[in-house]
Amino acid sequence: MRRVGLLLLFLLPNNTRAESTTTRRRHRAGIPEEAHADESIMRNQRVLASEMTSSHMRWNVRAATAKQICARNRHGAEWSGLLNRSQLFIDELNREMDGGGGHVTFFDSAKHHPVFKVHGRPLREFLEESVEHGWPSFRVEDVVWENVRVLEDGEVVTKDGLHLGHNIPDEKGPRLCINLVCVSGFAPEE
Repeated sequence: MRRVGLLLLFLLPNNTRAESTTTRRRHRAGIPEEAHADESIMRNQRVLASEMTSSHMRWNVRAATAKQICARNRHGAEWSGLLNRSQLFIDELNREMDGGGGHVTFFDSAKHHPVFKVHGRPLREFLEESVEHGWPSFRVEDVVWENVRVLEDGEVVTKDGLHLGHNIPDEKGPRLCINLVCVSGFAPEE
């Protein structure tokens, strides 16, 4: 079986292999070199599920949903627009926009490390872009790179191997399209 797979690779037209290389480069362009990771980082993904409980999740996120999307998945995503249906999430963003500190920090749903902090651009811009795409959409300046990694295929994960989403670049550069349930952890002190 392995031999057939290798043979098929060599039978692919050159442009298919080139497209694959181009896609990988596109997913990694604009991402700091130290944030690049390989597949070995994902070895603990399922173990992280045991650390997710509903009492440790913001915005009434269900632990079962977070476990399914973030710790038992590599390619799927939560329902598009879930962030629009989370009134607690919208209320928190509105409070921050209407007189709060003007920023929101997102913590991963297993280890509760900060992974994104929207503070270098207006929250309204973040919210509009996220609603337009259906998932929280972060830019390079929003990422806490010490805790986030990007795999060669564009998968965005924590340094511990929790699936967060994917880098889906657009004309502005990297756009990290992230599942809300994967970044719903409370701050560690809470």
